[in-house]
Parts: sequence; C-alpha cells; structure tokens
Amino acid sequence: MFSICVVLSGLMLFTLLIGNIQVFLHTVMAKKRKMQLRCRDMEWWMKRRQLPSQLRQRVRRYERQRWAAVGGDDEMELIQDLPEGLRRDIKRFLCFDLIKKVPLFHSLDGLILDNICDRLKPLVFSKDEKIIREGDPVPRIVFIMRGCVKSAQNLSRGMEATNTLEAGGFFGDELLSWCLRRPFMNRLPASSATFTCIESTEAFALDANDLKYITDHFRYKFANERLKRTARFYSSNWRTWAAVNIQLAWRRYIERTRRAVTYVSANGDSDRRLRQYAAFFMSIRPHDHLE
Repeated sequence: MFSICVVLSGLMLFTLLIGNIQVFLHTVMAKKRKMQLRCRDMEWWMKRRQLPSQLRQRVRRYERQRWAAVGGDDEMELIQDLPEGLRRDIKRFLCFDLIKKVPLFHSLDGLILDNICDRLKPLVFSKDEKIIREGDPVPRIVFIMRGCVKSAQNLSRGMEATNTLEAGGFFGDELLSWCLRRPFMNRLPASSATFTCIESTEAFALDANDLKYITDHFRYKFANERLKRTARFYSSNWRTWAAVNIQLAWRRYIERTRRAVTYVSANGDSDRRLRQYAAFFMSIRPHDHLE
C-alpha cells in the first residue's frame, strides 16, 4: 500500500512538472512568435517603402534592443486598465528608487515624487540615435537610467562644445523654466544642443504637459534657491555656458600676463573688444525660472 502511494505521488509530481514546463515553453514560444511576426511585418514595410540599408539596420538594432529591455511587452499598456491607486503603487515600485538617484529630485518630498512616478514613461534608444536636435522644440525632460548620451552645442566658426551624460543625468531642463515662467507661453522652448546616444540607453521621460501639471500644483516646492542651484549644477546647458566663459577668462588672463602692455590704436582696441564680446556670447546663457 505504501509503495502504491509513493508511486502515485511521484506520478502526480511528474505530471505537474511536465505541465509547468509546457506552460513555460508555450509562453516563451508565444513571445518569440510575436517578435518574429513583428520583425516580418517591419521588414515587409521597409521593403515596400524602399528604405536605405542604413535606416534598415538602425530599425533592426532598435527592435533587438527593445526586445532585450522589455521582452516585447509594453509595461505601461499592461497596467493601463488597472485601478488608479493600484497603478500608482505599481509605478512607484518600478520607478521610485530610480528617480531618487536623479540629483534634481533629492530635495523633493514623497508626494511630488509619487506624482512624477505616475507620469513617467519608459524609453529605449539605440546606439548613435539622435534623441533631439539643436533648435528643435523640447517635448519632454529625459532622465537617463542606463547608458551614455553625448550633447553637442554649436558655437561659432565650426566650433562645438560637447558634454557626456551618464546614468543619473538628465536633459531637456529648459522645460522647467518654461513651466514656471510668468506670464506663461504655450510655445515650447528650443533645445540648446543635440543629444546623441553613445551606447544603448534606457531612460524615463516626463512630457511637457505632465511637468507643467506637477509644477503648477507644487509650485511652492519648485520655486526655491536649493532646487535652482541643483538644476544649474547638473544642467548640461549651464555646464556648457560655464565652460565656454571659464575658457575665455583663462585665455584673457594668459594674454595679459604673457604680453607686455603696448600702445594700441583706437580701431585696434575696438576690434579686440568686439572679438572678446563675440566670444563671450558664443554660448547663450540659460535662463532661470526665478530670474
């Protein structure tokens, strides 16, 4: 009797194991099939539209990275129909620790961070992809979680100021001044630099309308000196402006110390001052929402 019970228990456990393996394999194969169908449709579309090979390679690279990052599922779409409170708690669990790493948010309280978490959207960028170009309207502020992004700002005479943003960095901070400006302007601010992915990058984005909603409801927290200093310190725009002006000041200092004081004609002095002022204003000074 005991042997029969042992045999039946073993058969039952073996059946459960086989069932779980079948469910797992079915799930994996279903996702793989979904990816294959998407890739097939994408290839058919690119062929029909006669896209050049370079663009096709970029599309394929993006699809592979997106699949590796999210497994083919849109997380925000999966939780979209859940109750608001449950959705907020899930997004807090997924995003809260990540956004706490962003220096700009260190001084904000939990209520504001909860509202930010509820409105963040995940983004995936492939290598060498231009996220936004200089002069384009800034639609969102982007917080880098993984990867590396290069910012490039054209100055003058072909000169270019570059900066590298890593995990914890952000760009699109022009929107912060835009949201807190009074009187308010509906026109989005222009990007002061071109941002390009050096490697595959994962990020979270806060759209302009969502950022405006948060700053309008919690304006008392955003209008403070500490936040302004933090935004200046970590802003790629302010760093570029500071670097250009520090370099100009250093060159002027070297020029004064190494060259003897000589008589300069009025026209020559005017031309020299004009060149200095032009160099000083090569990089446009960013605007603060408190100024």
